[in-house]
Amino acid sequence: MADDRPDVESIIRFHSKMGELWANAHEEFRDNDAYYSRKFQVWSNTYQGRPVFYDSTPTHLVDHAVATLMSFSPRIHREPIGDTEQHKQDATLLEHGLKAVMDDAALQEPTLPWKVVAQYLVAHGYAVIEAPILVGLGDRPETPVEEDYDDEESYNAAKAVYTANRKSFNPIRIRVPHPATVLMNPREKIPTIALKMSKMTAQELHDQSVIKKRRQRRKYAEIFELDNHDPWDEVEVWDYWTPQWHVKLLANPAPAYGAPVSRAATPIWMEKNTWGFVPFVQAFASMGGMDLADSGGDPKNFAQGILTPNKETIRKRTQEISAFHQILLRFAFAPMGTSRDPVTLAQAISNEGILEGDMQDFWVMNTPDVPGWALQLRSQTDSTLEMGTYSSALAGVRQSGVTTVGQQAILNTAGMRIFSGVALQREHMASIVGSRILQMVDTASELADGIGANGKTLRKSQVHNVYGVQVAFPHGEPVMEMQQRQMAMSEYGSGLIDPMTYYETAGYENGTEIKQRLIEEAVRNLPAVRERIETLVAQQMGLVDEENQEAAAQQIAQRQQAMAPQVPGVTGPGGGGAGPADMNTPLTPDTFTPDRIDLAR
Repeated sequence: MADDRPDVESIIRFHSKMGELWANAHEEFRDNDAYYSRKFQVWSNTYQGRPVFYDSTPTHLVDHAVATLMSFSPRIHREPIGDTEQHKQDATLLEHGLKAVMDDAALQEPTLPWKVVAQYLVAHGYAVIEAPILVGLGDRPETPVEEDYDDEESYNAAKAVYTANRKSFNPIRIRVPHPATVLMNPREKIPTIALKMSKMTAQELHDQSVIKKRRQRRKYAEIFELDNHDPWDEVEVWDYWTPQWHVKLLANPAPAYGAPVSRAATPIWMEKNTWGFVPFVQAFASMGGMDLADSGGDPKNFAQGILTPNKETIRKRTQEISAFHQILLRFAFAPMGTSRDPVTLAQAISNEGILEGDMQDFWVMNTPDVPGWALQLRSQTDSTLEMGTYSSALAGVRQSGVTTVGQQAILNTAGMRIFSGVALQREHMASIVGSRILQMVDTASELADGIGANGKTLRKSQVHNVYGVQVAFPHGEPVMEMQQRQMAMSEYGSGLIDPMTYYETAGYENGTEIKQRLIEEAVRNLPAVRERIETLVAQQMGLVDEENQEAAAQQIAQRQQAMAPQVPGVTGPGGGGAGPADMNTPLTPDTFTPDRIDLAR
C-alpha cells in the first residue's frame, strides 16, 4: 500500500480539530432541532412548573417553506457534446437515464433526500449530501457468455433477461446525513477530507468486515468480532474519506486521561477510493449571518437558517400562547369551592351528580379578565415573527387587497427571495451529484455495463468523457410556474430568446427532444406531406385503387383546404397556451389551500 495511506493518529487529530471548530454550530443545530420538533425549553429553570402549550409554528415555518417553494424531483439538462444527430440523441438519452437513476436512488431511501436537504438548509442554513454511493453491487446482472449455453435459443433468452435486468439495476444511492454528524473544512464546498460519524448494529459491522476481509481480500482489514456485543447493539463508527482512501473505524469509549490518542478509535478496514472524489458536498444557505471570512472561522456565525434568529421570538410567542391557553382552561373549567366537605363536592362533580345544600355553600372561582394591551402584545409578537421569517402570503393566505392571480404571484415572488440561496445551493449540490454519477458510469469498472431505472438506461457511450450537467428543481407553486412560463413566452415572442432557451426558462424537461418533435409535427402538417400520408393510408386500407388515386388526392386536398381555417394558429413555441391575461384572473375563495399557517392569527 502506498505511503500516502492515512494513519490512525492523523484521522483522530482531524476529528479533534474539526470537532472543536464545529462544536458551536453543532450545538446550534441540535437546539434548532428541538425547536422544530417542539421540544425546546419554554420557561427558565425558575418557572419550570408553569404549563406549556406548544403550537406548530416552528415546524410550519420550515415545512411550509419547503413544500410551497420546492419540488423534490429534479429536471436534468445536458448540452449535446457535438452537432451530429447522434450527439443530440445521446444528450436526450442521458437526460432521461440520469433523471431515472437519480429519482430511483432518492426513492430507495426511507426519506426523500432532496426534501431533507431543503429542510436542513431552511432550518439550519447548512446541509450535507453523501452521494453518490454504491450499494448492492453483488446483485448486478452478469453478461451471459455464449459458451455457457447449449444452444443459441437459450443464449438469446439469457441475453434478453440480462438486458431487461440491466435497465433496472441501479446501485446509486443519495443520502443526507444530519449536519452535526459530518466533519469537513467549512471553506470547501467539495471537501478534500470528510469524516462521518454514525451508528450501526454490531451484526452489520461484523458482516461488512467479513466481506472486506474475505471476499474482497483486503490486506488492511480486520473482522469485527461479536464476542463482547449483542448483535443488535449499536456501535459508533467513523467513515474517513480522502480522494484516494476510505477508512472505517470503530469509535472507542472515551480513553482515560493521558492515554495514547490512538486509543480513541480502532480501524476495521482501509481500502483504496477508486472513485477519485470524496462522496460529500456541503453548502451554506446564506440566509443570514456573517461571511465565513468575517466570522472568526466559526461556522455557527455563518450557518444561519430561518429558525436561528427567530428562536427568542418563537419562545416568547409560546409563552404567550401558553398563558392564554391557561386562562381559557381556567375559564372553561374554573375551580369550584365549598364550605362543606370538598371530597363530596369532587365526587359529585366527577360523577355529574347533584349536590344538596344552599347556593352560598358552593361557588366558582373568578377568572381575571385579559386586558386589551395583552391582546395587542400578542399581535405584535406575531408581526415580529412574520417580519423575521416570511409573509403569510407565501404560506397560501390571501392578503388584504389582493384580488388577482398576478398580484398574488408578485407577492409570492417577493416572499421567495429569502429562499433564493436555498434553492440555488440545492440545485448546485444536485448538479455536482449528477456530474459524479456520470463520472462513475464513465470510469468505474463496476458500472461498465451501465445502470438504469424505470426502463431508462444510462451508459458509458452517452457520456463522451464529459461530466457537466445542469440539475434544477421546478417551483412547487403553480402561480410561480405560470408566471415563469408566461414571461418566457413573451421573451420568445419578442425575439429575445431562442427556442431552446425558452424551454429551459419555462421549466420544460428534455428541451432537445421537444424541439425535434415539434419539427417533425410541422413537417407532417405540410399540405403535400399530409396528402401523401392520407393517400398511403387509404391504399393500405383498400379504400382506393390506382385508377381512383388522382380523384382521391383531389378530394383530400379540398378537404384540407376547407379545414385549414379551423386550425388554430401557433403564436409561440408552445403552440399557444395561457396568455398574459391569465395573470388577471380573479382569485376565488378556493384558490389557495385554507389550512395553511397564518402567522398573523
